[in-house]
Amino acid sequence: TLVFAPLLFSCGYSAPQREAGSPAQVAAEPTSTSESTKSGDLNALGHGGYICLYKTTFPLPDQWKSFDELEKINEFGSKGSDIIKAIKTFTTSPTQNLDTYALLYQCHLYLKLTMPSEQFQSLILAMVAQESGGAGNVVGDGGLSSGLLQVQLQNKTEKPVTCDPDSCTQENIVAMLQQGVYGHSGATAAAEAPGIAYWLGQESTGPSLRFYNSGSLPDRADYSKLPDDKGTQSYVSDIGNRLSGVAHKGFPDEQWLQQMCGFQPAKKQPAKKQPAPQQ
Repeated sequence: TLVFAPLLFSCGYSAPQREAGSPAQVAAEPTSTSESTKSGDLNALGHGGYICLYKTTFPLPDQWKSFDELEKINEFGSKGSDIIKAIKTFTTSPTQNLDTYALLYQCHLYLKLTMPSEQFQSLILAMVAQESGGAGNVVGDGGLSSGLLQVQLQNKTEKPVTCDPDSCTQENIVAMLQQGVYGHSGATAAAEAPGIAYWLGQESTGPSLRFYNSGSLPDRADYSKLPDDKGTQSYVSDIGNRLSGVAHKGFPDEQWLQQMCGFQPAKKQPAKKQPAPQQ
């Protein structure tokens, strides 16, 4: 779920300096899964090969499955091919209506310097699988979050995009991705809630996902820690497993994650579906 967080500066100017030739996403991940497995920090393989990722453990990008591999193991229903097409085109070319995302466009430019486009595509695909399973009309968090990437608008200056899976247009799908990746613009075109691209301009992948899911990173030594129990404790671990190849079909449920990993279920109402808004 994309949660509101204050955006005080443009990611193009506030990101820390990187060493030349050292991609941020590779250099900044603290611990790889292979290293952690050797140290005994991980549980044995579980549902579909799920590994409980604790503390700052997160797979390095060179351990992620390719976008094509992730496409094959994740089924997104009747609109699956449209979602795949949208992710590919959306992450490699300028998006629609960037004038309303003036502040966030710099995030797009900065991101392209720190993460190769295929890795970015894989990450967005894993997030879609986690957030909605590819259904554009899923509503969660008691009705606060909606769409493919479960965006959440608190100030109501811009409506989140949703659509019925059987009638989703390519424009609908791209708009949902745009809101989750580049964030939402408020009345003055400043970001109301930054998307995952903003956080990736500041942080490595694990911390960025915690910011996206719960709006802050309360403990840099443990990505499962939540601010005031807001968010999903297993979120970073879940995305890491999806990137490593655990398929959406048969993915562990909250009960398994609690029993096997100790991740507490998210304190929110079960996701529900609502009719698509009038166009």
